[in-house]
Amino acid sequence: MSQYVALRLRKLPTIHWVIRPDMDFDTPHDLVVTTQHGCEIARAMRVSDQRPAGLKTESDPFIVEILRPVNDDDREKIAEMHRKEREAFLQSREKIQYHQLSMKLLKAEYLYDYSRLILYFKSENKVDFRDLLKSLASLFKTRIELRQIGVRDETKLIGGIGCCGKEVCCAQFMSTFYPVSTKMAKEQNLSLNPVKLSGICGRLLCCLAHEHEFYASFHGKFPKINAEIVVGAETARVMDINYITSKILLGFFDRSKKHFSLDQVSGRKDQATGRNLWWISLPGEEEPDLSVLLKNLNPPGSGKKKKRGDGPARNENDASSRPDSAGSSRPENSRPPRPENSRSDDSRRRPERSPEPDFSPEPEQDFDQSPEPYDEGSDE
Repeated sequence: MSQYVALRLRKLPTIHWVIRPDMDFDTPHDLVVTTQHGCEIARAMRVSDQRPAGLKTESDPFIVEILRPVNDDDREKIAEMHRKEREAFLQSREKIQYHQLSMKLLKAEYLYDYSRLILYFKSENKVDFRDLLKSLASLFKTRIELRQIGVRDETKLIGGIGCCGKEVCCAQFMSTFYPVSTKMAKEQNLSLNPVKLSGICGRLLCCLAHEHEFYASFHGKFPKINAEIVVGAETARVMDINYITSKILLGFFDRSKKHFSLDQVSGRKDQATGRNLWWISLPGEEEPDLSVLLKNLNPPGSGKKKKRGDGPARNENDASSRPDSAGSSRPENSRPPRPENSRSDDSRRRPERSPEPDFSPEPEQDFDQSPEPYDEGSDE
């Protein structure tokens, strides 16, 4: 039966599955392989007895042949290649500054046979690097390939230490990037703080997607935060749930707190209201009285406010509902009498208009159009 081996070329490319040749090597181990681009160094990540699901053909056509495992001579050549990559990186960065291009060079990589130099860069805008390619080709005398990558690929290529204190997942074991959303953080009861939820790349943490399946398995099986729960003859609120330690923290009305195991949490749905009712199953006791949870369907602190139309209807014919300033009621159609000295003419209500100004043209004046003599001796 054929075995399949997963090969990773450099950092960014995906995993290539090929049929394992008849040679002895352990995983992880570096191999010298021939690809469609040339001779390269690949790392054998793992070996599988079954054919991978994503492999459409018998073997990945990009990998032409696996030549041999890396020996001592190859390791010396690899060390020399890394030194030349560092020199090529510095020289390429100087050329970028010379052409004044808005791009950041991240890494330079040679193929094992020096047939191609790959330059990884990052740029926010589209870059016209045709003149740069001519300069680099005349400098290195080989084929130049420029690859523009994003911020996540940059972190995967360079590496770093995450907020957990370990190496970032993308540089350690991830071969592809998975979509991450803030909904995953909500289901894990995390604070929606962008600083705490973002990695060193500025995007959402990839570990949220790794742990989402574990937290999603508890969805609907336990109460939410701030939900009411019955403990014996008392009522408490859920303050925190830790699915890793299988503990739930309850806060009582006397400001006391107590931990319980998640195995003790029981619940059912009320048929009349459709509300979930939760209680703590204590040893030797049956289901407690859950009617206390149905008394207040909108508990304080739940964020639900009373609607404007929920109050009693106002009676417009009730004269007592509109008292005047003296405290006595007044008929609806009654109006205060008008003062006797009030004048109804328009002069009291609107001011008199000032007479309009006269915009008639003034008589023309006769000006002397002859220029005045210029005195060169007077310079004031």
